[in-house]
Amino acid sequence: MSNLNKNIAELSSYLQSLTTPEFASQVEKAVETNDKSSLIKICRNAKIPTKYFSTVIATLFTMSSQPKYPDLL
Repeated sequence: MSNLNKNIAELSSYLQSLTTPEFASQVEKAVETNDKSSLIKICRNAKIPTKYFSTVIATLFTMSSQPKYPDLL
């Protein structure tokens, strides 16, 4: 279980690194256009290890497709 916690913490830090001003707008554009190759380039520039690319990209696409709150709330 501690190995899982370590991997989740690492993944979280890599995802958080993509929210910096340096990468945020690039990530947003790539996710909006479903551009996986751009996301791979961004991950390389952000120095994310290759073994996490697929997980980071899948997480970004999953999070972007989440339904928004209704206007009534």
